[in-house]
Amino acid sequence: MASLLTRLCCSTLLIAGLGSFIAPAATARSVTDMSGHTVEIKDDHPPIADLWFAHNEISVMLGAADRIRVSAENPVDSPWLFKVAPVMKNAHTGVRPDTASAENLLALNIGLAFVPTAAKAEELRRMGVPTLCAEYTTLPQMLKSMDMTAQALDTPEASSAAQSYRQDMEATLKQLSTRLANVPAKDRPRVLHIARLNPLQIDGTDTLIDAWIQTAGGQNAATVSGNHRPVSFEQIAVWNPDVIIIGASAGMPNAASPLRSLAAFKNGRAWINPRGVFAWDRYGAEELLQLQWVAQKLHPDLFTDTDMHKATQAFYRKFFHYPLTDQEADLILAGKPPAP
Repeated sequence: MASLLTRLCCSTLLIAGLGSFIAPAATARSVTDMSGHTVEIKDDHPPIADLWFAHNEISVMLGAADRIRVSAENPVDSPWLFKVAPVMKNAHTGVRPDTASAENLLALNIGLAFVPTAAKAEELRRMGVPTLCAEYTTLPQMLKSMDMTAQALDTPEASSAAQSYRQDMEATLKQLSTRLANVPAKDRPRVLHIARLNPLQIDGTDTLIDAWIQTAGGQNAATVSGNHRPVSFEQIAVWNPDVIIIGASAGMPNAASPLRSLAAFKNGRAWINPRGVFAWDRYGAEELLQLQWVAQKLHPDLFTDTDMHKATQAFYRKFFHYPLTDQEADLILAGKPPAP
């Protein structure tokens, strides 16, 4: 009898020990966001609210699509995102960062939120939502924000994808720097980026748009600072850019538009920017493709070996685990949505 009791007691202790090993208590860890604020996050991979449009692509790329319960994005405006990551259709979509309610996020058990500004992050944190500011305006800051996101997600997949992206970005930047090193300023086209046609808005200096223009061997024709700056046609005519790149959502101006009278249009150097999971020309991860596309457009003789069709397919296969068909790659490069 004593032997039986001993065996039973040992079995009970062993089971208890195994139980505590299989289901450890959740711990917390600290992550410092882009504003320098340190945030405590429960280490149990909590549901996510991604409230910055551009950052949703990064979360998906780092393998967190199935954890996103609230998204600033929606299938109508970003159809490629929801095609590549259909699980996001289960999320609450179209929740803008400026209107997101901490009460609603907590009701959905959101344990981690990403936002574009320090002010919104502080607002949500005060109400009990662990929130990270992911904002960036330069290429180095973008890589830092991606590393921060990978740390917050805390998975091997996120860490590996962020590291791989950094390596690819650094290799691309090195290639561009090497090939463009001997291009004098006079041979670097003055590029104007048009964000919207109605009302007419452009992107100026001190933006990520300015960063890719210069990195790809151009000069920003605009002399104003900031994103989505309102401007008149008369001002654009004074700048008289060599090249005009237009956001895909804006589309080409119609035949009656005065923009058509500019030299860039007459010389066939006005292009629609590609758009995929996110707009390549703005603040998403496809910035890596944008740099290659612009460099080839501005300096075709220096980048004859760049095949944007293959580069796009390779990027989607590697970072989104999505096998783009030839037709789909063509649509993205033309700034068009997926076929119905």
